[in-house]
Amino acid sequence: MQVSTKLFNDQQIRQFGKLTEDIQEKQEKIASGKAILKASDDPVAAVELSAAREQEQLLTRFEENSFKAQNRLNSADKTLQEALSVMTRIAELATQARSPAYDGFSRKAILTEVTSLKETLVDLANTKDSYGQSLFSGFRTDKEAFVRNIDGTISYNGDRGTHTVQVSENVIVGTGVDGETVFGRVETVNGRKSIFEIVEGVMASIDPLREINELAVAQGNAKVNLELPRQNQDWEFTLKGSVGAVKIEATLAEGMEEKLADAINSKSDQTGVTAEYIAETNSISLSEKNMDQIIIEDIEIEGQGISNEAGFYHMTVIEIDENGAEVGKARFLTDEDQLLGRGIQNLLSSIDHISLQQAQIGAQMSKAAIQQDMLESRKQAVTKNISAISDADLAELITKLQSQLTNREAAQQAFAKIGQQSLFDYIR
Repeated sequence: MQVSTKLFNDQQIRQFGKLTEDIQEKQEKIASGKAILKASDDPVAAVELSAAREQEQLLTRFEENSFKAQNRLNSADKTLQEALSVMTRIAELATQARSPAYDGFSRKAILTEVTSLKETLVDLANTKDSYGQSLFSGFRTDKEAFVRNIDGTISYNGDRGTHTVQVSENVIVGTGVDGETVFGRVETVNGRKSIFEIVEGVMASIDPLREINELAVAQGNAKVNLELPRQNQDWEFTLKGSVGAVKIEATLAEGMEEKLADAINSKSDQTGVTAEYIAETNSISLSEKNMDQIIIEDIEIEGQGISNEAGFYHMTVIEIDENGAEVGKARFLTDEDQLLGRGIQNLLSSIDHISLQQAQIGAQMSKAAIQQDMLESRKQAVTKNISAISDADLAELITKLQSQLTNREAAQQAFAKIGQQSLFDYIR
């Protein structure tokens, strides 16, 4: 079969085009360093590469979650460490104020510092993370966790939500704790109280204008005055005389002071102390039968817990001599929650509580860090797999490219040589 010159030329041009296209593809692979530019280059490898890249993207998202979790947990940890420092300082100041060596002026100075530290504590509780979201307000991250009320008390403004993020297919990490758990649920002898209530109670106990005593001691005789509410209120305290000590319990209200005298007399055989209600002064007179010491302590008053109104309902005890004259300084007694000793105990409980919350945050930080290391190892393995599938063997490609360039040049020269021959060259 004869082949025309035109057909021959067309065939050669198409071959040169394919050859040039193959050369260009190899140049692109060399330039990109990739062996697979399109799925048709290697369908099986392309599927494996797609799966590996999806895994890489998933691991990247997990890494981002882990980073965010660690960042938020680190902020919470530092904040609680600052809160611990503040609470420790308040406890130190309360211990100083408890010393008899500190006069009213010194206690006033201590109260001023504690008041400032309380404000610092509120500011710490309202700390925000690097994204401007509240650390301790639960899911209400756009709100301040705690607000200052008109009466000076502090209230929680968030919810009990706990933020979590996924850091692997099967692992979830908490990114913090809610403010109610951290600052509002301290276990004390008298039940759960907020850290701010505890500090406010300590402030009331330090206040030199309302000095609260742990006990009252009188030799032989004493006078007792009561400040009572209009509604019934349960009172309980320890009364000690030469015979022994007992718990005195009475339900009292304004105008019912005589009931306390009755409660004391009902147990006088166990204490050696008798009581008489003096209507003219609305007070109670105490007498010890052996003229020994009369001791009153450990007062508990219903509803008289920790608050800014500490000591509103109270008992005042003053010693009386044999002539009926007052001796020494009156002793101001109220619910033992208002005592500096109890306040210091509650502060120590608060410090333990915050330390426990910090430990829980530390556990989540450790969990996130462990996952971070595992994610890095997994990502390195996936990256190596992607590289093994997709990276080109440059030496092989360059060798093939050089061979194709040589082949194309030889073909072009042969085509040109053939194209130069005439009819006379064939019939010679």
